Amino acid sequence: MYLKRRHIEILREMKKTESQAEIEAKLPEEFQIRAIELYILGFAELEGGKIKLTDAGRKLLEISDSLNLDELPELIADTEIMKMLELLEETGKVPESWLEKLKERKLADENGLTEFGKALLELYRETHPVVYLTPEIVSFLRGMPKIGTLDELVTFKNSRLYGNNIINALQAMRLLLISPPTEKGRAFATTPAARLALKAVNMIPVFARAIVLRKEDFEALRAGKSNAELESMGLSDEKGVTEFGKAMMETYEAMGRVEKKVLPIYLLDDELAVLKAIKEIEEKYRTNPDILPTGKEIARHVEVEDIGAVLHLLESKELIERKLVKGKDTYWLTEWGKEAINFGTVSPDAMKAVTYAESGDVPIAEWVIKAQEEGVVKAGITDKGRFYLRLSRSIKRKPFITRYDAAILAKTPRKKYIHRDELVELVKDYVGGEEKEITRAIGEAEAKGFIVELQNGMVKLTELGDRVKTALENAKLQEIVKVKFSVTPTLYNVLRVIYDNIETFNRIWKEKGEARDYKIEEVDVIRKHLSLSDDEIKKALTMLRQLGFLGTKSLTEAGKTLVEAYM
Repeated sequence: MYLKRRHIEILREMKKTESQAEIEAKLPEEFQIRAIELYILGFAELEGGKIKLTDAGRKLLEISDSLNLDELPELIADTEIMKMLELLEETGKVPESWLEKLKERKLADENGLTEFGKALLELYRETHPVVYLTPEIVSFLRGMPKIGTLDELVTFKNSRLYGNNIINALQAMRLLLISPPTEKGRAFATTPAARLALKAVNMIPVFARAIVLRKEDFEALRAGKSNAELESMGLSDEKGVTEFGKAMMETYEAMGRVEKKVLPIYLLDDELAVLKAIKEIEEKYRTNPDILPTGKEIARHVEVEDIGAVLHLLESKELIERKLVKGKDTYWLTEWGKEAINFGTVSPDAMKAVTYAESGDVPIAEWVIKAQEEGVVKAGITDKGRFYLRLSRSIKRKPFITRYDAAILAKTPRKKYIHRDELVELVKDYVGGEEKEITRAIGEAEAKGFIVELQNGMVKLTELGDRVKTALENAKLQEIVKVKFSVTPTLYNVLRVIYDNIETFNRIWKEKGEARDYKIEEVDVIRKHLSLSDDEIKKALTMLRQLGFLGTKSLTEAGKTLVEAYM
């Protein structure tokens, strides 16, 4: 979206005449640029010397009819303003500086979105921009950084002597998004549609003319129809739609589309150190099979505060796998774990810069700067960023619930948003801890899929978070928040075996009576399904009962809910 006051002034004149010359005589300032922007936005049709209103253009006129344009700033809406509007509608709260910008544009007031704000947001969602790629726009798109801070984009534009109209056109086509300002400034990201556009134009040896694809052109191509104009652009030929035409159709379909976000992933310093220690032990194992990567052996090779917690965390991300070897519980690198050693640590915020951009949304400056510092982003997404994106998309996360996770879930309300700063205070009052630690834990809880934090700092439970919250509430929550970590991949796997074989366990409980910590018959069944030592199975059963996920002779509602949350 890119809407200026002058656009509406031109639309108002178009009610009186369709002559471009007449309107330009009355509104000469950058008329041709503004007319093309109206065309790209889908508000006007350009035919010869005429400029005609589209249905979307008429609707924009209708919703802005009561506005006194002299009271509005020159720029009414761009991708930054539209993101503020979306977040205000979604969460009911944005920073005061954002609200002031919306107020001066008559898009919001103290009660939220105004009628004009609601109508403009609805129009934005209903309309589809036109693909309008000129050699100049394509040249800029090819050379520009694909993600970064806005200052970097402006520096690139100025160093190549491009005008602002290029950035405006890219925003109008939804190929470029700019974030609202935060403490660290503003960020930008090209959208997946921009990458598809570049892929398409790279099919042409020499890009020398404008490529235009309107809704009617798209529908004609989809129906297998053609005309001289489509053929002249190389979108179709006598055989039908060309490969270039198909690529441009993909671009058109992707414009404005926001896909479900991939969960961010993270790797801490301690996790990396443990991965390296396991690698070292595995190398020794090749020549001496008596040296195994047990918890004790790993602890001898690396100094971390809680080796058990780190091993559980790595297992939850499928970076290591647990196996029973020679009667001992051992931990081995997965292929993902081996690669992670090469790429190093990464934070949830750095990965959010990537996951948001990849989905067609815009990250904030803090995330982008973090991504740059950690080597996840340079002029675009780096190999490191691509690896962790691939990892995040591919793995099936297993539960690893810390004391902070439990507290965050307990204090995040259902079906409404809470600001991160308020959540930090609630968690601090509930279980203690430092503000910095809790803030980091909120990022990690998001990477585990429990919550989502938006660009305005508002936090909400995910569907998984809601279900896990229910499980914890039905269990012994006060006991859960006392322990450093409650649910681990091992505990979950044991619980899953019980869930999947409930008839067998019901029979054991009926025949053998109540179990205080564990029954040997329970251990015997679980041993057949999991590569765990008897001691680990006994510990898991004891812990599950202490925390309320398993009763003395039944799987509790909490345990059942937890298992089903991850199925």
